[in-house]
Amino acid sequence: LELPAACSPGTYANATDDDGDPDCFDCPAGSSCGGGAAPPAECSPGSVTATPGLSKCERCSAGFYQKASGAAECLRCKPGSLCPLGASLELPAACEPGTY
Repeated sequence: LELPAACSPGTYANATDDDGDPDCFDCPAGSSCGGGAAPPAECSPGSVTATPGLSKCERCSAGFYQKASGAAECLRCKPGSLCPLGASLELPAACEPGTY
């Protein structure tokens, strides 16, 4: 008989012992773990977790982006591009020549 695991946020269980005590593991970088018996969920594009053991993904700061799912770091936006908070793409900047 397996009982549902009750891991704290930032951790997950991939198996439950017969005695009902879960084996909890730190959530991997690039994923979030809400706790309980839920498996890790990859961060969506535009968000990351840089270190293991986090319960929520963080949006990329303005000036950075991340187009991949499950990433551990945001990428710096190239000059001439626009990357708002939580960007999953580099957008072309619409500045007039000589302005920024």
